Amino acid sequence: MNDTELYVLLMGYLDGELDEAGRARVEAALDANPALRRELDEMRRLKDMTHTLGIDSRKDAELDAFWNDVYNRLERSTAWILLLLGFSGVVAGVGYLFFTHPGTHWSIKAAAACGLAGSVLLLWSVWRERRRVLPHDRYSREVRR
Repeated sequence: MNDTELYVLLMGYLDGELDEAGRARVEAALDANPALRRELDEMRRLKDMTHTLGIDSRKDAELDAFWNDVYNRLERSTAWILLLLGFSGVVAGVGYLFFTHPGTHWSIKAAAACGLAGSVLLLWSVWRERRRVLPHDRYSREVRR
């Protein structure tokens, strides 16, 4: 039995998942090897320690109260609007400089225009679909965290 098989058996032994034959193999290996017994004790302490740790998760009511607060919604909406305005301004400025630069070949300008038009059309399509589907979307209304 190699080390990997032995550690898999040790984990199964620790979790109580082994049959009689597996338990007998592990106990024989533990009796023959004191270092393995120390390793099992270390694994047992780690298991006990992880079971005592608690995850501090917020209650659903707290999260709902946070998102239903007008200030939080206004803050998030304002941040998105400012981000989109800034990004749009940068894209428009770079696009203007790119398309008005006399050294840029017409084929590169045409490819950039096609990419820009495709991106705008895709964003428009996704926005329209979300507006149409959102009132009927069960996940946004009925599914809870």
